[in-house]
Amino acid sequence: MKSMWIREVAPIPLFSDRELHEAGIDTHFVEENVYCPVKAGTLYGIHYQNHPMAQTKLIYCTKGSGLDYAIDLRKDSATYKQWACVELSAENRKQFYIPTGFGHAFLSLEDHTNVVMKIDHYFHQDYRRGIAWNDPDLCIPFPIDKPLLAQHDLEAPFLKESDCNL
Repeated sequence: MKSMWIREVAPIPLFSDRELHEAGIDTHFVEENVYCPVKAGTLYGIHYQNHPMAQTKLIYCTKGSGLDYAIDLRKDSATYKQWACVELSAENRKQFYIPTGFGHAFLSLEDHTNVVMKIDHYFHQDYRRGIAWNDPDLCIPFPIDKPLLAQHDLEAPFLKESDCNL
């Protein structure tokens, strides 16, 4: 039998609580989920959980790439209905911190993308909510006309018709 050779390399951290703390972010994450859109053009969201189970999220890609969106759904906020977008990929290793009170959407740009989402409150079906991806009041210019959507995203209401309490 030939000898086995293993090259030792320093690990690449995917998550560092210390780095978040140094950036002034003190969030205790309780769960980590991975979702894996099979096809480019798959759109998840706009998702959130109502109070008292509203979630803070930390999102990053471990395979493939996509556009990650955070939409301010806090009615008393000066930035209500405004949104931000970051391209996340395994290559650029960017992470997107989405605070409580924001909706979240992700559009896959490649087949077989893997997206990791850390959350600070467990998923709770009774508080799960969604907003229609094409809500005219949000004016998010997703770079796709006909995304692949899950049934619950197809049936999501516009924000003005929702019971959002963020």
